[in-house]
This record gives sequence, C-alpha cells and structure tokens, in this order.
Amino acid sequence: MLRVKAIEMSETGMKSSDIDNISFDSYTNHHKKTWIAMNFLVTIGIMMLATFLSFLFRYIGLQETNIIIAYILGVLFVAKQTEGYMFGIVASFIGVLTFNFFFTEPNYSMAVHGPDYPITLVIMLIIAMITSTLTTKAKKETRLSIVREKRVKILYQISKSLLKVRSFQQIVEVGVKDIAELFNRSVFIATVHASDGLDEPYIYAYNNDEHTDIFKSFVHIQDVSEIFKSGQPIGVGTDVFANSSAYYVPIRGQSGILGVVGVSCNNQKLLSDEQKILLEAVTTQIALAMERERLLEQQQESQLEVERERLRGNLLRSISHDLRTPLTGILGATATILDHGDALDSEVQKKLLQGVYEDASWLIHSVENILSITRIDEGNIEIKKIMEAVEEVVAEAVSRIKKLSANHIIRINIPNELIMLPMDGNLIIQVLVNLLDNAIKYTPKGSIIEVKTQIDGDKVIFEVSDNGNGLSEEILPFVFNRFYTAASMNDSGRQGTGLGLAICKSIIIAHGGEITAVNRSSGGAVFRFALEKE
Repeated sequence: MLRVKAIEMSETGMKSSDIDNISFDSYTNHHKKTWIAMNFLVTIGIMMLATFLSFLFRYIGLQETNIIIAYILGVLFVAKQTEGYMFGIVASFIGVLTFNFFFTEPNYSMAVHGPDYPITLVIMLIIAMITSTLTTKAKKETRLSIVREKRVKILYQISKSLLKVRSFQQIVEVGVKDIAELFNRSVFIATVHASDGLDEPYIYAYNNDEHTDIFKSFVHIQDVSEIFKSGQPIGVGTDVFANSSAYYVPIRGQSGILGVVGVSCNNQKLLSDEQKILLEAVTTQIALAMERERLLEQQQESQLEVERERLRGNLLRSISHDLRTPLTGILGATATILDHGDALDSEVQKKLLQGVYEDASWLIHSVENILSITRIDEGNIEIKKIMEAVEEVVAEAVSRIKKLSANHIIRINIPNELIMLPMDGNLIIQVLVNLLDNAIKYTPKGSIIEVKTQIDGDKVIFEVSDNGNGLSEEILPFVFNRFYTAASMNDSGRQGTGLGLAICKSIIIAHGGEITAVNRSSGGAVFRFALEKE
C-alpha cells in the first residue's frame, strides 16, 4: 500500500490571477445555459439600440444606406460582445428582418414593393454575416493569443521555480504545488525509484480539499500501476479507468517514465483539452528538472569515485614509501641481534631493541591513522559522545606518546577543577596523539612540548604547542591537507604519511568543533581545537 505524505504550503512565484484569467471552455450544463441566455440578451439589446439609432437617422432625414450601416454596426458589436459565431449570424438575420419591417415600404410589414429591395436585403445579410464572422474570428484569435501568452508566462514561472531546487524531493514539492494552484485542484505526484517501482507519493490538498482520499484508494493504486506500465494518460475522460475520479499523466523523460501526476476531477469536473495540453507542458518541465538533477547526481558520483581512486593511489604510494624506513630499521636491528647477539654487549642490544620498539610503535600509529582515514572516506566514522574527564583524556594521550618522546620534554597544563566534556574519548585521544607526534617529528631534541586545556565560555580549548622553529607562512594553509608533509624534520629521520593532521581535522569537525594552527610570537607552533561543553 502506498503511503501518503502531505505537502505544506509555501510561497511560489506564480500568481493565481494570471491563471484564473485563462479561459479553458470547461462549462457545466448550468453554466452553458446561463452563458447562452446572457449572450442572447446582449444580442437583443444591441440590435434594439441599432434600431433606435436607425429611427433617429430617419427622423433627421438620412438616407437608407446610413440605416443599413447602423444595423451592420450593430452586428459588429454583437460579434465583439458575444462568444462564438452563432449570435453574430442571429444578429445578421435580426438586422435584415428589422430593417425590412420598419424601414422598407410598406412599413411594419414583411412584404416589399420595390423589385430592388430583395437584392438589397440579401446583400445586407451577406455583408452582416461576413462582418460578424471576421470579427468573431479576430476576437477568437486575440483571445487565443492571450491564452498562449499567459500559458508561456506560467510555464516560465514554473521553470524558474524548478531551477532553484536542488533535489528530487524539492522538485516534486514545487511541482505538485504549482500544478495544484494552476488548476485549482488537489494533485499528487509519485516518482519512480531505482527498482522501477513508485516512491511514496506527495499529495497537495488544494484549499484543504477533503477528497484527497481518492489518491489513497485501491482504484487509485490500480490507476497508477497502469499508467506506469502504459505510459499513456488514463483516468476520467479517457478510455482506461474512465470511472476514476482523477486524471493521470506520466512524467516522461528521455530515459523513460520518471513519475506520475494525478489531478483530482471530483463531481466529473473534467479537464478541458487546453488544460490537458498545459498539464503535459508542466510535466515536461518537471521531467527536465528531474533529469537535470539525476545527471548532476551521476556527475557528482563520478567525481567522487575519481577522487576516491586518486586518494587510494596516494595512500598506497604513501604507505609503500613511508613504511619502508621503519621496516628496514626493524629488519636490520633484529638481524644484527640474531647474527651477532653473543658478541654484542647488553647496552648495544638494549639500544637496538629500543629502536625496534620505537619503529614498531610508529608503524602501529601509522596503521591506526590509515584505518581511520579509510573509515572517514567510507563514512563509517561513528562519534559516540559520553561525558569524559578532560584530565584523563590528556593523561592517556601523553602516556601513549611518552615512549616515543625520550628526547623531548612534555608538560601538561590543565585547570585544577574537574572538567567533564561530551566527546568520543578514543577519537580525541587519537587527535592529541597525532598532534604530539607531529610536534616530536618537527622539533629538535630537547624541545619543550606543552599540552594545555582551558575553559573559554561554553567551550573547552585544547592546545598542543612547542618551542621549535614554527611553521613557515607558505605551509600554514596546507598543514591539514591529506598527504602533505613538511620538508624539514628532526634527526630521527622518520617522516609521516601526511594523514595525522587531516584525521585530526575530520574528527574535530565531526564533533562540531574547529581546529587551527598558528605560530607563537616567542617561537614554535600551536595547534588549537575547541569543543562545546554542552
């Protein structure tokens, strides 16, 4: 069973007055009778005025030709003020008969004495009918031009509103509302999803229409299924499901059926041919917007795939290049111990094992960063925030890096008061470890590295600073880019994969914070990030 989603009312650039002025010639029987009666009264009234004017012309002594012109003028006005050809022709006959009755000898009789009068009356009738026909045709063409102009204006406004949207959902919401306001009826739109079925429909209840349940009924579902298969309009006014209470048209794109539009036709209030043409034009605009959005999504997916392949290649090159040095060190140290262990004193063996330990620790740290960046790329990074003590998080990060910082001095500066902060403790520890490892790599032996935390309003500020050479102005904008590594480093000879700071930025942004890098005025660099307390 299809579910139904209600669409909230929103602003649109289309004015209902522009639409209401378009004549679609869709009258009920009651309207037709009223229309005929009004036009007939207009015809009688105008011809009575023409007769009065003719009496005035005879009274002041004008010739019969002026009287004939008065009646032809009356026919002209009838053709202009009424709809269709019928009333102009009727006015032509009325004019000829009235002229014969009142203004030909013998007066007040339908008989004529002069042999030339029948010819005059026939010519008068022909002229009146031609004048009426031409006037009616010109008026019809003018009205048709106005309708077409307004239709183009409406389509332009709908196209302009569709150009502003940037998703399938927005396209459907704008489209369903525009069609509903265009025809003053309730409308539904259902789009086709990837498995060639129909998504959850969007329903716009015009003027709080209570009859939108027609879109939820079993018959409605049959209608939608049929139009999805046939690709042709169905429902009321067609040969297929003619007993339905709605008119359905497909949203056709170059790639096939993109969706279905249904327009309510309660009480057999059928759509006119003009309305159907306009509906087809609007659905074409919606189809173009949908295909544009689909092409944009495909283009973005292609660009993302190219970017993933590029990053994957960079990652593989970085791993193969940057992991070779520590692995070579481990192999060399272990080979020396295995081959010459008996000849080496304990101090040398301890130094070799210390080097193996440091290289292995660095490898583990690098692998953790590689796994983290992979999870970030795949969108699998999960932030599990719980209240953590800032002091414990900082202490854990320092303890993990302590064994790699034998030649550096690490100081901790945190407030005496207990600071509890909602965070994913393991990820923030990884951020601090990466920042500390970065400071160790790019500062000389004996440098002082300080980890500091402080409260700043509703935020907690974390800082990792050093008293090394700082960051050059050229590299400051790029330090958080992936695979970016500075040329200079300490004498350990170990250069990172260029992922640590990029991971830090991703984790902090995922926490809703921000991270920056600046130089200290007294020398050295400061990496600072802030997390919200609430």
